[in-house]
Amino acid sequence: MHASTSVRVSPACATAPRRQRARSVPGKGHSVRMMNGRVSADSADADGRVGSSNSNEHTGTPSAVSGTPPKFTSTKTSRRFSLAGGFAGIATAVAATRACPATAGEVLEQLQGLLADAESAIERDPENDELVGQRTFFENQVERVQLNASFVDRLRPRVEKGETNYLQRLKFAVEDALFDDEIYFWKNAMGGRVTRTILDATGKEVTGVCLAFGQESLTADDGGKAAIELVKKGAAGVGGATDQPTQPNQSGRQPQPSLAYVSLSVRYGVRVSRIYEAGGELVYGFGYFDVRSPSGYAVRARVASRRDPVELVALNVVNVAESVKFYETQFGMTASAPLDLNGYAPKSPPGSRLMTFGEPKETVGILLQPCAAVEDNEAAVKAGAAFVGTHFIVGGDGEKLKLATMDTNGTAFANAGCSVSVEAYQSWETAVATGAQTLPFKYNEPPPV
Repeated sequence: MHASTSVRVSPACATAPRRQRARSVPGKGHSVRMMNGRVSADSADADGRVGSSNSNEHTGTPSAVSGTPPKFTSTKTSRRFSLAGGFAGIATAVAATRACPATAGEVLEQLQGLLADAESAIERDPENDELVGQRTFFENQVERVQLNASFVDRLRPRVEKGETNYLQRLKFAVEDALFDDEIYFWKNAMGGRVTRTILDATGKEVTGVCLAFGQESLTADDGGKAAIELVKKGAAGVGGATDQPTQPNQSGRQPQPSLAYVSLSVRYGVRVSRIYEAGGELVYGFGYFDVRSPSGYAVRARVASRRDPVELVALNVVNVAESVKFYETQFGMTASAPLDLNGYAPKSPPGSRLMTFGEPKETVGILLQPCAAVEDNEAAVKAGAAFVGTHFIVGGDGEKLKLATMDTNGTAFANAGCSVSVEAYQSWETAVATGAQTLPFKYNEPPPV
């Protein structure tokens, strides 16, 4: 069963100045409703968010529990929060907590406490449908986090011991002038959250950030979420983690590797108005969303529930077979046919292969597509110019860290389809915790109304 999501983009969106477009978008934006299992785009919410709106999936600003619950009308004073003020305050408080280093059980404990509060309120007002809906919401969230905790509990020891590697994030180097717009795009349009900052050598200036749809750490119950790293292009190379390789010289019409798109499964939809506020563009919106970021690279999103909303990065590579061999040999990834789960989105080109660590529906993958299927290779390279590459986490004795110094300017770059960097597991966990401690609150403030 597929969700047919159709949107109509107001001309005002396309012409309004960046960051002021929210005021230019009509009050009735674009939203969807579920009808016989299909998504229709006729009704609208206030901020133009497009997504599922059934009883268990609610639109709103993403929070620590991956969504904003419906309005709570109880006047009971909670042992954690006063519920009389509504759940906007709860979402803000929990999100602020998650900006700190995570410990196992943190989010699950909060959710179980909120569920208990909802149940207590229902005991006093059993006929209140809103309270019943609230309880159902938290029950679903508790189950989701419990399943996620089981997943990271299985994955973490294997990564620590070096039994498997872990594709942790996708890296982009963006123009300094577009840095804040890119953050706004991923946070307020796509629904991610800034999890940590990247500082310069002095430790004083922010040169980049990481965003994720949950927590990054494998020690957190809601962790194991792939990150999007955004670094200012002028500061690329800080710490040696974001060096952009010089692409191999190509003459004539020889194809070059390029980014095709980043694929997301967004539980609560995307906000069309926020895309335009950030300076991005909605190219297509029926059944899935074909979006361009402020830097011009493609993001393909569908409304669906997935453990980690970051599904895959699709790369156009010169030789798919050689690229498969590279990822199998260097990282132990396995190749399979593309899943192509959305029947409305274009199918992967013939000959494409999906590289994962054996769980394609649980972690982020790399979709290798033949350059020969790209109509305009030069345009593809230009559109995806902001994409730097992939970042892997390795454990064990760290022997595989030698990959961090491999020559990505020659054959290895062509086979990988992008730059590849590697980091030791314990070093990465430390960086996640340290970066979260220095995270300014401004990065997780709600967007202006």
